[in-house]
Order: sequence, then structure tokens, then C-alpha cells
Amino acid sequence: MARQRRKPQTGEQSARPDVRARIREYFSLPNLETRSTSLRTVFLNALFLLMLVILLPVLVSQFRREQVIIEPIAVPDAMAAQGLTAEVAASRLWDGLHDVVVEARTAKESITALPDSRRVEFSFPDSGFSFESLIYHLRRLFNAYETRIAGEFVCATPECGRDGMQLRLRIVRGDVEIVDLPPVGERPERSYFREAAAGVMAVLDPFVAIAASSEKEPLRATILARKLIRSHHKDAKWAHNLIGNIRTAQGDLPAAIAEYRAALELDPDFVIARTNLGNVLRESGDADGARAAFDAAARLDPKDVRAVEGYAELAIGAGDVDGAVRYFTDAAALDPLNPHYFARAGRILMDAGRGAEAEAMLARALEIDPGYLPAFAFLAAGQLVREDYAAAEKTYRDAADYAPSDAEAQIAHGRILTILKRCDEALVRFDRAIALDAASVEPRLQKARCLQRLERQEEALAVLGEAQALDPANAEIYLSMGDGLRDTGRKEEAVAAYRKFLELDTDSPMRPVAEKFIELLSG
Repeated sequence: MARQRRKPQTGEQSARPDVRARIREYFSLPNLETRSTSLRTVFLNALFLLMLVILLPVLVSQFRREQVIIEPIAVPDAMAAQGLTAEVAASRLWDGLHDVVVEARTAKESITALPDSRRVEFSFPDSGFSFESLIYHLRRLFNAYETRIAGEFVCATPECGRDGMQLRLRIVRGDVEIVDLPPVGERPERSYFREAAAGVMAVLDPFVAIAASSEKEPLRATILARKLIRSHHKDAKWAHNLIGNIRTAQGDLPAAIAEYRAALELDPDFVIARTNLGNVLRESGDADGARAAFDAAARLDPKDVRAVEGYAELAIGAGDVDGAVRYFTDAAALDPLNPHYFARAGRILMDAGRGAEAEAMLARALEIDPGYLPAFAFLAAGQLVREDYAAAEKTYRDAADYAPSDAEAQIAHGRILTILKRCDEALVRFDRAIALDAASVEPRLQKARCLQRLERQEEALAVLGEAQALDPANAEIYLSMGDGLRDTGRKEEAVAAYRKFLELDTDSPMRPVAEKFIELLSG
């Protein structure tokens, strides 16, 4: 019998195309893109949640920290046209706050301000929720509002000139404090915003504001620090320490000792006051008391470099040069970016007559900062005393290259190049110094002498003319002019220049030379 072929059912025939269609639809590009977007969103949100858990301690610290935001400061159109926009004015105030903190020279932690335009926000994808908003709502929940600084320039006249334009700032934190500045006038922009920042600091961190003015106004700083102490301010210990520093600078050591001890009564673990007390006791002749203070500071903070430096100074007082050098070397290891310790050790060795060891220490200080004046001065002086001009030239060159904007460094290197008869190179240094300090006579005088050595007399006389216009009473200018005029055959003018030199300088060792030239040129 022939086998009959079995025909498929109609349902199966209709089902297969539907399955294939669904598969094709499932793996279609639009569906794949939708699913990949969803997976990416889920993954990124999960990643941000994980970061939130990891960064929770950071969030807590940010919540506890006093936030200070500088909002854009409204400015007149005339100022905005010159580039000082609202955002730029906020940044200038930020710079002023930094200047005040630097001038305070205190180890106390101060406020951290940030212009609103420089804030960076991190948000969860597709949600708009950010860490900043979380902190903001937590602050609102606990009534711990962040501090905001806002303000504007107020104009007294429609023209809004600098003489009638002044800055008004508002410090908002729970209540509002207003800081009014005097008119801008002719004051430099940086100085004006520094004064504005000092007014802000007087509200937000009065101790730092007081410390910033202590060097220029010690009496006022002392009175304001006393007010902090009497009001039982949280920075009262710092105020005692500041007054102690002022008294030390004035040479009143007993009063300084009393202030440092008052600070330690408020906080026995105040390491800075301990080391300051030790230094003042050492200066007053109480070596045992000083060592006890340094020992206490070292126990509180084994890495405190001030205590190690204190031990070094005690060793100097006891005549222990090697011990002092060892302590200063240890201090340099604790504070590796500060050249002071190697420079101090070099000076001690120099005073002890150990020149080679001293120069090695001074060279180590200059490796950290080639422009560090104490190390540079002692090293260069030693090289010049033994007439090692090649080594001295390298020292001066390193300092000039390290500080290309320092006119004095350029002049100093030019001088040593002149001694080595490398006047072409020296002229480059003198020209740079003139460009840096256009009102200075010294680089022009040195340049003229160099040109005279190169027998470029007319150029030298032109430079001396510039120097004369800047300082008509400078006797050295007329002596050099006399030399140049003499060498160019202008005898009468040379005699007049030499006589002007003698008139202005009555005790110069060059007077006999000038008198001899007058005699020869007049004869």
C-alpha cells in the first residue's frame, strides 16, 4: 500500500509566522535601543546609589561644614563693558578672601568660600536629583542654612563714576549682615576687593580678619583679640596665641609667655601655643622650660616640625653644632618643601668655619627654592669671598631663571656676568630688569657701564640720559657720564659731569679719580 503523506495542521501553519514575527520584532533596532537605554539608566542609577553609600561620610562632612557661596555681584553697565561682569566680581571677592587668609598666616582652619558660578553639581540621570539638592534639603530640615554672600555696586550719580561708586555686600545666614565699602576711587581693584573680603571675614571668621591686620595694626589687633577673649568666643585660644605673637615681636617676652599659657589653660593640647611658649622661654634664657614645652608638643604631635626646630635652636644655644644640623635635617624631612631648615643649617656651619659643609647645605636649600634669599645670599657670598666667580655666576643665574619677574635677581646676575666680562649676556639681564621696573635707575646704570666696556659709548650715554631724567641727584650717573664723554672727546662736557659728581658726592673714594680727570682735561 502506498504511504499517505500527512498534511500539517492549519494552526501550526499560522503559528510559525507569528513566532518569527515576534522574534524579529524583539530583536529589532528600536526595541534593542529602548532596552539598552533602560538598562543603562538602571545601571547608572545603581552606580550612583552605590557611590552615595560610599560617599555618605563625605556628605555628612559637607552637611556639617559651613558652606559659603558667593553669588554674582551686580555691577553697572560701565564696569561690565570693561570685563568686570557680575560673575567676575564674585571671583574677585573670592580672590580677596584668599588674600586675607594668606595675610593672616595662621594654622587655624577658616571658612571655605566658592563663587556660585564655579559650583559643580552631580545629578542622577533622568531624575534631576543631585548630591547638592540632598544636602540642601537636609540643611533646610535641620535649619542649618548655608551662608550666601550677595551684593551690588551702588552708584551715587547717574554717570556712576569711580568716585561715587561703592560696593554693598549682604551676608545671609539666618539673619542678614550688611558690609558697606567706601567709594572705589583710584584704589587698585585687588586692594578694593581685599578690603571687601576683610569686611566679610570680620563677620564670618573674626579671628582671621584680626590676624590679617595684626602686622600693620598690632594695637588694633590686640584690642579686637581681647574682645574675642572676653566674649568667650570659640577662637579665644587663638586670640591669646595671636596676642602672644604680637608681644613677642615687640620684645615683651614676659607678656608673651603669659598669653601662651592662657591659651594652654583653654586647651592643653594646643600644640602651636606649646611650641611658641617653648621658643619664648628659650629666648628668655629658660632652656629647661623650653625643652619641657617642646617635649610636650612632640608628645602631642610627633611630626610637629616646630618642636624639632626648637630642639635645633636649643642645640645652637648649647654650642652643639652637629646636633643642631641633625635636628634641622630632621625638620627638613618633616617639611620637605621648605628651604628654611637647610639654609639655617648652612648658616650655622658657615659661622663654625665649616665652609664646604655649609655650601652643601645651602645648595640643598636652593634645590628646593633657587630664589630663597637667605640661602642664596650666604652661598653666593662664600663663593665671591673665595673668588670662585664661575660658581657664583651659576648661583645667580639659577636665581634669575627661577624668578624671571624679579628685577633685582636679573640685575644681580647681570653684575656677575659683567665681572666675568660677558657683557653681551649681561645686557640681556639688564634689559629684562628695565622692562620689569621701568622707574629704576640701577639697571640703566649697570647697562651703561656694560656698554662702555663694549666701547659703545653713544648708546651708553643715551642710557645714562634716561637714568639722569629718573634721578637727577644720583652722583654715580654723572661719574659714568664723565667717563663716556671723556672717551668720545667731549672734554668740556666731561669736566662738567665730573664736577657735578663731586658736588653731589662728598665722601666717595672715587673723588680723587674725578679730580685728576678734571685736571687733565682742563689742562
